[in-house]
Amino acid sequence: MKKISTVTGLLVLIAVLCGFQLHYTDQAPDSKENSRKNKYYEYPGDYGQEVQNLMDKFKADFGYELVEFGQAWHTGEMERMHSAFSELPPTFYRLPGVKGFYRLEAIMAGSGKVSAAEIPAAVLPGFNTVYEQESKSYKVLVGDQDPRVEFYNGLFYEDETNFKNIVHHEMAHLFDMTHGFLSFSEEWSALTKFRILNIPALDGQANSDFRFTFLNRAEVDNYAPISIRHLPTYSRQSMQEDFANSVAAYIHYPYFQYSHPERYKFLKEKVFGGKEYFPAGDKDQSYSDKILADFEAAITKKDWPKVTAVIVEVSRGYHPELESGLILRLQEIVESGPSEKDHPLAFASCYLLDPKALEFRKYLIREKRIPVEKFLKQERCVRVSGTVFTKSLVKWPVENAIYYREKGRDIIQFLDPVLGVAHLRGYETRYLWRLFAEGTGARPIAQGNLVVTGGGNGSVKIDLAATAENKFSLPEGNPLVLEMGVVRNHPKNFKTFNSEISKIGFVTQPWFRYLESERPKVRAIYPFRAAYKQFN
Repeated sequence: MKKISTVTGLLVLIAVLCGFQLHYTDQAPDSKENSRKNKYYEYPGDYGQEVQNLMDKFKADFGYELVEFGQAWHTGEMERMHSAFSELPPTFYRLPGVKGFYRLEAIMAGSGKVSAAEIPAAVLPGFNTVYEQESKSYKVLVGDQDPRVEFYNGLFYEDETNFKNIVHHEMAHLFDMTHGFLSFSEEWSALTKFRILNIPALDGQANSDFRFTFLNRAEVDNYAPISIRHLPTYSRQSMQEDFANSVAAYIHYPYFQYSHPERYKFLKEKVFGGKEYFPAGDKDQSYSDKILADFEAAITKKDWPKVTAVIVEVSRGYHPELESGLILRLQEIVESGPSEKDHPLAFASCYLLDPKALEFRKYLIREKRIPVEKFLKQERCVRVSGTVFTKSLVKWPVENAIYYREKGRDIIQFLDPVLGVAHLRGYETRYLWRLFAEGTGARPIAQGNLVVTGGGNGSVKIDLAATAENKFSLPEGNPLVLEMGVVRNHPKNFKTFNSEISKIGFVTQPWFRYLESERPKVRAIYPFRAAYKQFN
């Protein structure tokens, strides 16, 4: 045997310490035996050609290119994309002006990257909503970019159900944008009960243009059903998210035709070209009746996965009375004694935000029918657990806060996605607010609070005058700053948690009309409209 050199000996030692197997041989590098033992893995075929074939097939079937933009498309990713698009009707193929879909590592936001796990995909271009005084019209000004969807790394780590839901959600945004924004149409806004809200500029004059948005109604309990990976207030954020979630619901959620029959009919006619994904339901049967009938049928058959599936569908909206009835029924079932049903029913209860659902799980733990460690292995149970609530959720500030005047009253409206979990865990929620004149120091003009004890749909309105600790009047025409904090307090164990503070700036003008009494027509303006000609 040839003598091993000092360098080779060091390499062997390093390999052993690192846990690798290093094979030393006396044979020449070009020998057949050496080639056989040390040969690198080779893809069985022409990988580059396979990638190109999949790209060509995707374009031939759906009309879109798969564009590599700093990140390569892999064969498995393209196959998953093809499967997701195959479930869409032809109305989603070859959308006007859309050339292709981009593959990137992560979304670019400002000068840095946002986590791809947080944002798995995005639709471009963006748009601004402006009321133009010269034309006396509401306009949606779309950015000067080709319409497209960007897909990021995080998307391809999702399971197949979530993956398809996300892809279909993003395609709904693209469909919306390339069809004149159906989400802004008079018919859709009437169905969804969003209302138009005008937003004056801080330095605006009576004859100047201004921004506008669409505001959800806090008294409406249910907007579009949500994916279980979304926050409960997701569909209330905007008309566009509500529309995209409705499209995903049409494809994926069997009870959507019962919970939102008018939306279902609109989408069937205007978006899906008549295609349906579930058997047509009984038009005379209510959502609650359908849920309860399927729930009882599943219990009778001891079909525990079906019981869970029904509960998951209920969790996509805000149905407190229905939840209360379901959890009472679960309690009746487990009182018959331990059995194989304990685990699936306990985990299913994690989707319910009624406080009795928490007591239901505690009962099973006390009776030693389910160890607490089992709950820690279920993602949904962890998300509503006490640990996640006290260490994370309680810190979240309120979202989408906005000021407006309604019937002479000063209103702050916002979203609180944690309200449901706080109610589940027995906490009351107190919203604290303080109002300052911009640049006047630490002394507030007014301050107040509102206490919510019974949970809610996550959309909250505060009447400033009705909840203030002192009488006040807003200085008109001057920039104001409102600070908002949330205190979660447990009335039994006296634990208290404070959220981060959120701030908004606004100005109140005596001449400004914040809410429209009628639903005005909104017109979309497309810089890429000229590009339509080459696709039609």
